[in-house]
Amino acid sequence: MKAYKFRQFIFAVAIAFITVAFSAAAAPKKILFFTKSSGFEHSVISWKNGQPSFAEKVLLELGAKNGWEFTFSKDGSKFSPEYLNQFDAVFFYTTGDLCSEGTDKNPAMTPAGKQALFDYIRSGKGFIGTHAAADTFHTANESKKGPDRYANHGTNADPYCCFLGGEFIIHGAQQVATNKVIDSKFPGFENVGDRFAFQEEWYSLKDFSPDDHVLTVIDAPHMKGPMYERPAYPTTWARNEGKGRVWYTAMGHREDVWTNPMFQQILVGGIKWALGEVSADVTPNIQTAAPGAYTNPRYVEPKAATVAQNTLTAQEKADGWKLLWDGKSGDGWRSAKSENFPAHGWTIRDGVLTVHENGGAESAGGGDIITRKRYANFELTADFKITPGANSGIKIFVQPNLSPIDKKTGKPAAVGSAIGLEFQILDDLRHPDAKLGTNGDRTIGSLYDLIPAPKDKKVLPVGEWNHARILSQGKHVTFWLNGEQTVTFERGSAAFRAAVAASKFKDIPDFGEWADGHILLQEHGNEASFRNVKLRELPTN
Repeated sequence: MKAYKFRQFIFAVAIAFITVAFSAAAAPKKILFFTKSSGFEHSVISWKNGQPSFAEKVLLELGAKNGWEFTFSKDGSKFSPEYLNQFDAVFFYTTGDLCSEGTDKNPAMTPAGKQALFDYIRSGKGFIGTHAAADTFHTANESKKGPDRYANHGTNADPYCCFLGGEFIIHGAQQVATNKVIDSKFPGFENVGDRFAFQEEWYSLKDFSPDDHVLTVIDAPHMKGPMYERPAYPTTWARNEGKGRVWYTAMGHREDVWTNPMFQQILVGGIKWALGEVSADVTPNIQTAAPGAYTNPRYVEPKAATVAQNTLTAQEKADGWKLLWDGKSGDGWRSAKSENFPAHGWTIRDGVLTVHENGGAESAGGGDIITRKRYANFELTADFKITPGANSGIKIFVQPNLSPIDKKTGKPAAVGSAIGLEFQILDDLRHPDAKLGTNGDRTIGSLYDLIPAPKDKKVLPVGEWNHARILSQGKHVTFWLNGEQTVTFERGSAAFRAAVAASKFKDIPDFGEWADGHILLQEHGNEASFRNVKLRELPTN
């Protein structure tokens, strides 16, 4: 009997042990994919309409195949020992000084959070970095122009760059380049072969850690561009950081790289090693694998870029953009008062469309111009430039034949400009309209006479080109000035109708709630210029 009970006990303990072991094995490894962009934000990690980025969708697929659970974040303020300890590894695709809000305006990391990352990895966790992870936390003089930008800093480099094992210098034009595999036994490289090549935005790198275990080197001498005029240098490596593991590859700029089976194989191997799921020899080898790694390219003073105006890039064309104004003719436009383009008042010279001052040498007074087509759902961008004291505007949903009813006569009243929703263009410092609006709603970037733009908006000086962007989707409309949002509203909402009721448009039935309308460039008696007027139509929302 005692022997039977003892066997029962042993069996129960064995079952419990197997259950615990199975649960531990089945539990997915947790990885934080962190993509805050205090500098340039790459398209592969950009969130659109709250949806996962291109890279994140790839990682979700790889996670499902390998038993990994990804958390996606751009919030640097969360970094703390408690937050990081819930993960088995951290994966960076970041840019710039993450301790500042920077470009994407997402919450910044604190210095304590940055230190928490280092301590977390050194305690035995994993770190993975792709592409722009090396374009992060540059050393102090990295922001300077000239040869200092290319200088090695060694142990004086930012602690993050020392931790990562290398740092971005510059990149040239995307091109096909050959990478030689140094360690074919490292996880992910078993079936790659001794070299591989594909189109990518290849970084020129510096400040390699002397304890880097180099996995690939790039054939820089055979690449195009002065930034690659140097000996072969590492593009993928692994290293130990305390008890932890750091893995980085310079690949990952392009969408087709993320879907490339070879890149995925290399990436999966790096993640597995960083997680501690597989082991590998990471003895430092940079001196033998890339003996010329610390020879940086010769600095070449960059030439001023020549920007082609009134043109579309290949990406813009692929995204459905069209030139609303072709930069050389009045095609697609007409007077708001006739079917013809104005014979005077507007000129087209050197790729610039200008409406002139009344009474000026150009015989102004040509009136507003509107598109021949009507639009409802669209994204519109345009550059504009004004003269001192000028008033102008870009209108949407324009109804050229609509006029308010004069209450005294019961007949349509005369109007100076066609009726529509106006993105106000104004010299706020000199034009009296800036003080006439109820709440500053006649200032630049405002929805004219209805909703004011912020007082601290970004405005370039009179005489320089400013940039307007207007997005119309269904009833929702948003204005941007020089990349910053100034106004957002819902046509037909209670707030919108209240603003109309308090404006000069209160006597126009259903003002601003039309199904579609023309786009208008305004003639308001002052000189204003336009270029790069582009539009892409959007699906009905």
